[in-house]
Amino acid sequence: MTETRSSRRWSAILPSVLLLAGLLGMVAANSGLRHMFAQAVATIDPLAVLAILPVQFVAILLCTAAQQALKVGIPFRSSLIARLVRDAAHSLLLFPPGLGDVVGARAVVLLGGRGRAAVALRALDIIAEVIAELPYMGLAAYVLYHWGHWGEQAAPTAPSSGASLWWGLLAVPPLAYVGWRIWRGSAHHRRFIQTRTGRRLRAEIHLMRRELARQRTGLPLAIILHFFAWSMSGVQVYIAAHIFGMNLSLFAAFAIESAATAARMILFFVPGGLVMQEAGAVLAGTAMGVAAPQALALSLILRLRELAFGLSLLMWPVLEYRARRERSEG
Repeated sequence: MTETRSSRRWSAILPSVLLLAGLLGMVAANSGLRHMFAQAVATIDPLAVLAILPVQFVAILLCTAAQQALKVGIPFRSSLIARLVRDAAHSLLLFPPGLGDVVGARAVVLLGGRGRAAVALRALDIIAEVIAELPYMGLAAYVLYHWGHWGEQAAPTAPSSGASLWWGLLAVPPLAYVGWRIWRGSAHHRRFIQTRTGRRLRAEIHLMRRELARQRTGLPLAIILHFFAWSMSGVQVYIAAHIFGMNLSLFAAFAIESAATAARMILFFVPGGLVMQEAGAVLAGTAMGVAAPQALALSLILRLRELAFGLSLLMWPVLEYRARRERSEG
């Protein structure tokens, strides 16, 4: 039994591990990319990391307010702790992708929230984050699209490869929906819903729908709050760029950050968005006239910011210990 569970755990994370190893191996094998990385590291000023941390904390406060708008059912202080733990887990626990949101839901439960409410919160919060990011994705697409046309001689393959990627991504949701509809009408589905597990699952889905309906009344406000929270990352890129001595406009800073975040969100199956975020920043930086090593340095600054706030993950075992002690005493 133990060996079976262990093999299942490995099978869950092995594809992500291999994908990330392949990406990092490709970067390490390219001398030009290694040289660019070395230049980017040399560009980084530790003062820039310290300067952007307060701005990131404001973003976290806005995200916490978004959680409260979704009626999570715990005080703001507890919700802030849960958000810090979730963000830290999202940044540091790369395997498998999505583990950060599981840890975030667990933190809500440990801080007094109901289990079903915590799961509904994470689902609605992700929806709010994605919708709030759409304008920034549009900005990144606008910048890269026009760069591809105006700078066609510099990057002749950029427009076609980008279009292929977008068409492929757009095809995923309808194909998934068609597959689900086919399975739902199959004999296998009819047999499954008659089993004990199927009946329990249907009951749980019904209760979850009720919980989602209760919480989603706060979704519009959560989207607005997440929109302003996302903007804080663009401000951080702007601050870091000026500490580096770069003459970067606020528009260019938002374009670079938007491309980096869009690449990370769209290619969510890549653990931590490693390499993807950096590639997005370099592409947008090139479009805005920023040298590749400097654009890469701006992306790395955001990584260092995540590592700094990653210390919040230490609160997770503390919360687990406190909850276990309260159960034993009760």
